[in-house]
Amino acid sequence: MKYMNMVEERRYKKQELARLYWPETKNIKSAMKNLREDIKRCPELVAELNRHHWNINKHSYSAEEVRLILKYLCQP
Repeated sequence: MKYMNMVEERRYKKQELARLYWPETKNIKSAMKNLREDIKRCPELVAELNRHHWNINKHSYSAEEVRLILKYLCQP
């Protein structure tokens, strides 16, 4: 898929994906918060994630959720 150039198509821990998007952030919790805020700012992405039974409390993103995040937020 064209969105998966730099990111492997697999399940990612939320911390791991946040670190890819926010590598300069020293505190991992801040990186995770930044990624959550980026996701929330894109209503189309939130709608797509919800259609795929997105659970905000899970500790990881499925491969499909990662594909959607990459589609709407582009490559980290």
